[in-house]
Amino acid sequence: MTHILAVSDWRSQPIDDLYTILETVEPTPDLLLYAGDDLSRFKNADTDTDHLAELARLTKHQQSLYVRGNDDFPPSTGPQFDAEFTTDLHRTPYIYEDLVFIGQEGSTQGPGLITYTEDDVQRHLSEHRTACEDRTPILITHTPPFGILDIGKRFGQQHIGSKAVRSFIDDIQPPATVCGHCHQFGGRSETLEYGTVINIASHDGVDDPGRYALITIDASNESIEYEFYDTRHLLGSRLTDLVQVGRNRVEQFSELGITSPDEITEERRAELEALPGASSWHVDRWIAHRQAFENDEVVILNESAFDDLQDTEPLLLDIETDLQQDRIWLVGTYSYQNYAYRQFFEPDDESALLQELSEYLDDHGSEPIIYYGGNYFDEQCLSRRFDEHGITEGLDHLERTHDLGITAQQELFGPFNRHKLDVVASALGFEYQDPTVDGFVVGSKYTRYLLDGEEPDWDLLKQYNYDDVTALKTIVDHIRS
Repeated sequence: MTHILAVSDWRSQPIDDLYTILETVEPTPDLLLYAGDDLSRFKNADTDTDHLAELARLTKHQQSLYVRGNDDFPPSTGPQFDAEFTTDLHRTPYIYEDLVFIGQEGSTQGPGLITYTEDDVQRHLSEHRTACEDRTPILITHTPPFGILDIGKRFGQQHIGSKAVRSFIDDIQPPATVCGHCHQFGGRSETLEYGTVINIASHDGVDDPGRYALITIDASNESIEYEFYDTRHLLGSRLTDLVQVGRNRVEQFSELGITSPDEITEERRAELEALPGASSWHVDRWIAHRQAFENDEVVILNESAFDDLQDTEPLLLDIETDLQQDRIWLVGTYSYQNYAYRQFFEPDDESALLQELSEYLDDHGSEPIIYYGGNYFDEQCLSRRFDEHGITEGLDHLERTHDLGITAQQELFGPFNRHKLDVVASALGFEYQDPTVDGFVVGSKYTRYLLDGEEPDWDLLKQYNYDDVTALKTIVDHIRS
């Protein structure tokens, strides 16, 4: 078997985290794969540290295999890595036992320092075709294959993958294709008839965790297994499970000698409140969350924060959009007034859907409208779309909306480290019909429908929306009980 650590687009994440992964993961990876962008971060100009080579030394075969991304400098001006421990796959295929790793750098559209035409990519990969004749190929490409994990939105919602790469993998049928570039699809995969495409791009925000995949190729080289991870767990502390606790806060706790949630206690309240940016509000919630973990129960810290749900008949709401959030095509509701679910489904006529929804909200004019976003998503999206279509009465109804997700983050705690709708509802016993489907999957399938006319399984997507509404109802019922 061959064990691989795969990463890409490590644009803001600490490089030290990669050392930690390689030093602690079991079994030790045979190889490190890097699918491009910000390679200059791996060659420290001040100390001349070659991180790609140093990381390679921590693998069994002491090799880092890489391609450059569209935002990397070309070889003539970019960093040079130790050729004994690193291989630029775009220029040199790498043979490992019965496998051959080949690479495609850059992108085929959009801005960048390294870009190619589709004809360029086709010619380049054809030149590597002979290396695959007697071995099993593994392709490392910065840009995804066209139509697979490749919908970008930075410059308008569109496919940003390469048609030449797609044609090439359809031809040589590698068991694994590793890519990056399209950040929103990072940490996701798509299985084809002959193999799997793995996008392992990380987002580039300052606080965004690094994503990585551990890939195992079986001894026959015919099948793979893989798991996605991110670096949030690398702090080596369960303290980050607590609400409002990140990397910086863990360091502050460490200075107090606190290394475990068990040490977040009333007896240490004064010390905790004295931390930079902390207050009694924070300490109350750290202690409540720690107790919820200890007792394995969901608790409410301040019941008055949920007064909107008491002594009323709330209307629950959940929306589905395309990935760019420019179109609402499905809305699910549940009314406590008449104990009824209802869905509004119009994949091709948003205006008609919103008009029908507005009339429905008018019929439920006395009910608070409850959704679960944690970021005002549903409310803000509905506001934009009602305004776009000139449905002013719909805008008026939004004055009754309440984002339960925000209140839950501050006042409801349980044995979970994230306040996502599915996580909280699952802690209360709710189960989704298909746990492999999430909001991003639903949005991407609908976006493919918009871009390519590819008809999705509408019933599957409707079921997910229904489950989201039921998950929200599970939380509301718990609060109201």
